[in-house]
Amino acid sequence: MPSPKSHLNAYIKLTLAIFAWAGVYQSAGYLIKHVDLYSAAFFRYLIASIALLAILRIKTGKFIDVAQFKQHWSLLISLGIVGIGLYNLAFFSAEQYLSPNMVAIISSFSPCLTALLAAVYMRQRLSLMTYVAMLIALCGSIGVINYANPNCGQFFCNDIFTHLSKGEIYALCLCLFTAIYNIMNRVATQKQIPSLTITTYAAVFGSLVLFFPMIILGHPSNIFSQNLEFWSIMLYTSLIGSVLAYFWYSESIKNLGVTKTVIFLNGIPFVTILIGVALFGEQVSLATVFCGVVIISGVILTNLMIKRRAN
Repeated sequence: MPSPKSHLNAYIKLTLAIFAWAGVYQSAGYLIKHVDLYSAAFFRYLIASIALLAILRIKTGKFIDVAQFKQHWSLLISLGIVGIGLYNLAFFSAEQYLSPNMVAIISSFSPCLTALLAAVYMRQRLSLMTYVAMLIALCGSIGVINYANPNCGQFFCNDIFTHLSKGEIYALCLCLFTAIYNIMNRVATQKQIPSLTITTYAAVFGSLVLFFPMIILGHPSNIFSQNLEFWSIMLYTSLIGSVLAYFWYSESIKNLGVTKTVIFLNGIPFVTILIGVALFGEQVSLATVFCGVVIISGVILTNLMIKRRAN
């Protein structure tokens, strides 16, 4: 059983991870103001991949476990395509059209979508209360989308799909790719693939996927003319937001358990708002905050219901 000191350290690291990931929403908005989204996405994970490969080499003595890769190559590549490649294209695209706060709030629905996909794909049985909790979170997501859209401006519209903006569609795709990645990650974990290996291979193959849209649609040469401030934020996004936060998160799961850790992660949207208001003077409506609270309440209730059923 973990000691009180290890619990305290875990909570500190989890808090740092939450602030790190919340900061990524804000820093991504900065990056795409200076370079195209394809270059920002590729270089974020190119740097992260190099760091993760170095850590993997130090911890295991090798960059690639050939036998393990031969056995699970399709799963590992798929994790990179969906969890890093498609996720980051949707993430930076959403940031191009929406505020970081909006992207963070809408993407907070992804745990509920993960639970729903787990029920379908992994045949995980959910209680009626779990479905009610997911419906609450969905209502919050719909409210955020409707309030943000100038063609609607209220909690419910007659036809939400006709009011969806590009940014909102990308943010919803972000939720979907996160949920699919979470399910594939569970499958990989069940196959006894170490979490560091999963994360490293996903980052490597994801950066390879991101390379092609950057070459075809982006302007990668522009990134090399950026100043020190830009590269500082890029390194923050890559090394702290994509690598170090992962280790803090893993340590928290080890000492606190999955349920407690996931519930705390629901604070990311509100920390994102806090950073935006405090550092960038962003304006946030009470309606958006209220809908965010509805989403988080539904997600927390979903996690608690799943945990209760598992016990």
